[in-house]
Amino acid sequence: MTPVSGASIRRKPVVAIVDDDPAMRASLVDLLDSAGCLSMAFDSAEQFMAADAARTIDLVITDIQMGQIGGLDLLVRLRAILPVPVPVIVITALPDERLERRAVTSGCFAFLRKPFDPETLLGYVRAAVTRP
Repeated sequence: MTPVSGASIRRKPVVAIVDDDPAMRASLVDLLDSAGCLSMAFDSAEQFMAADAARTIDLVITDIQMGQIGGLDLLVRLRAILPVPVPVIVITALPDERLERRAVTSGCFAFLRKPFDPETLLGYVRAAVTRP
């Protein structure tokens, strides 16, 4: 696995993982940490927002279908509260093509369907955390 961090990044990128599936959260934490990121895991968008973590992270990876606030709603809320938008990678197991259009229209950095290739995700992570 190629590390995410590079010469242009002086510290480990901080990635928030927001997913209500404990196995998916653990898998993403393992993948990202092994690639040189510092991961913060949250089991809901509500927990993420309550932690006020949005201002200290470099990237959010979120599932679409979760509790009261889903991933697309989280994306819209982040765009509304942050002066500089944080990149958001949206993942889902749902086959609905309208969700992808909605995510892209709402400003997501990337959209992935489960199951996804870990190297594809890491490519998006690298691109997101090294963008100007």
